[in-house]
Amino acid sequence: MSNDIQKELRFEFGANWQSYLDHYLSPERVDQARQHLLSFIGREDLLGLRVLDIGSGSGIHSMAAFQAGAAEVVSFDYDADSVMATKRLHAMCQSPDNWRVMQGSVLDPEFMNSLGQFDLVYAWGVLHHTGSVWSAIDLASTCVKPGGLMYIALYDSDVSAESPEFWCRIKQRYTSSSVAVRRIYEAWYVARFVLHYNPFRLGHLLKQVREYKKNRGMDFYHDVKDWLGGWPMEYTRIYDVIPFLLARKMKLLRTKVGEANTEYLFSLQDVQQGLTQFQVLSLPQDLAWNVVSIREPEDLNALDQTRPVYVYGAGKGGQLVRTLLEYKGVNVTSFITTDQPGTHDGLKVLSLDQFIEAGDENAQVVIASTYFDAISLKLAERGITYFYNAYPYVMGHLN
Repeated sequence: MSNDIQKELRFEFGANWQSYLDHYLSPERVDQARQHLLSFIGREDLLGLRVLDIGSGSGIHSMAAFQAGAAEVVSFDYDADSVMATKRLHAMCQSPDNWRVMQGSVLDPEFMNSLGQFDLVYAWGVLHHTGSVWSAIDLASTCVKPGGLMYIALYDSDVSAESPEFWCRIKQRYTSSSVAVRRIYEAWYVARFVLHYNPFRLGHLLKQVREYKKNRGMDFYHDVKDWLGGWPMEYTRIYDVIPFLLARKMKLLRTKVGEANTEYLFSLQDVQQGLTQFQVLSLPQDLAWNVVSIREPEDLNALDQTRPVYVYGAGKGGQLVRTLLEYKGVNVTSFITTDQPGTHDGLKVLSLDQFIEAGDENAQVVIASTYFDAISLKLAERGITYFYNAYPYVMGHLN
């Protein structure tokens, strides 16, 4: 597939969201979207706030913000069908003057500047579909007022057992395929990644489909199509996103690693009043991580076998990584845990403070935990920015 064709390819996001509205929109789903939004930003409502919804898609989250009491909601999307979908919900709310819906591009500096600044800038799972993710993040951040919040979610390559190249090939093929071939891809995805080719997991699939609306009010099947067809697409990592926004005077309040997207909450300069539950992390604005992702066993060749290795995470993931390391001839010195220290499977378990106090300058840290985002931030606060993240390997071997 030529580069020109790749650039022209674009999944019909808006058509997918129009279908979602036709079949699955309900007050319960809007309520789920509202609860998810408010819970993540630590507020009970959006009273008095000016909210920008970038890439509004179906419009359900714009509606959720409006129903949460926002003083003004501005929604826009690049995709014309997505704009129409959002306008449908706008009309359902009696076309209020304090909720504007428009077509525009987050990559257009003139358009973004015309919008002004907002108390909350929201862009969930959209900026990586622009074809220029870093410009999109940068321009989105310019719309945050001092003291305002930026809530974004981005596909993270460290939350995938498969490589970014694997998924980008799938997305290009799906988007360029006929309807019949797309149905085959969808069946393959469910069989491989949900059922794990195990028919006895059918009950798990049915439960996931039934309860999927709890996931921001979304629908399982439409999200599968959105995932497989999400082209253009660029992966990011927390190790790039966080330093990028810290350098723009943002303060990190919260992260959450999800199934594919990592969610971020930033504040520009001072945190809004009433958000005292967030502890601003002590991260330098010039933070520079150097983190090696371990996805395949051969990726461990980057480790120096003559230096001590500490596995951060003493659970199933930690044991899995320890077994792999020892199979590769690397002796694990100790586990590190955020919880109680002690011993595990005959190996000493250190708290992070104990590990820091030991002051082993030759130590190599390998993260093997679902909470690699929080662990990475704890290490960064203590000046440790070079380590290994084996969570992609764990994802591929623990079902």
